[in-house]
Amino acid sequence: ASELPVNLLMSGPAGGVAGAAWVCGQAGYKNLLTLDMGGTSTDVAMVRNGRINTRRETRVGDLVVRAQALDVHTVGAGGGSIAKVPALTKALRVGPESAGASPGPACYGKGGEAPTVSDANFVLGNLPKRGLLGGDFTLDEGAAKKAVQTVADPLQLSVEEAAEGIIDIVNENMFGALRVVSVEQGFDPREFALVPFGGAGALHACAIAKLMGSWPVVVPP
Repeated sequence: ASELPVNLLMSGPAGGVAGAAWVCGQAGYKNLLTLDMGGTSTDVAMVRNGRINTRRETRVGDLVVRAQALDVHTVGAGGGSIAKVPALTKALRVGPESAGASPGPACYGKGGEAPTVSDANFVLGNLPKRGLLGGDFTLDEGAAKKAVQTVADPLQLSVEEAAEGIIDIVNENMFGALRVVSVEQGFDPREFALVPFGGAGALHACAIAKLMGSWPVVVPP
């Protein structure tokens, strides 16, 4: 690391892909599409015949670094991605703006007011009402519903219907990212297992696998 620090760029997402390839390889799955969904973004990659695709350059924001790296594609879709209804289009959008860790989603109860993917998941019952971390991290149901209501009202939908719309859109965004590393490279995603990880990957994996036609969904322990 001290001799070639450039190799540390994107090492976090790359580490997740390498770990998924190893775990699934032990289970006999060699063709994988990985889905690393965090709070702000989702990183996707392909593993074919047990080998992770690589590329000759890495892009970080507007900076292009000509150093070999794993071929990880990033899209602005995460648990903190903010939903909105622009006045011009009157159509629901999700991301790429994120509530981040502070204040975070409204359901975290830390002052966030913008509706996020996590709030939509909580409204739909995809997150436990007792909270996270075995109940040590409590979630604010009232704040989540109030936040989602801000996009439900202009769309003339119920809170639950607006939450479903938020989830459908963010799933489509991640579906598009997975197509970049599979279909646009000439590969059929139906021949690959989907491997979700990260803070929110497993919450969305089955819906995305249905869109992709990928089977099975393998959630690493």
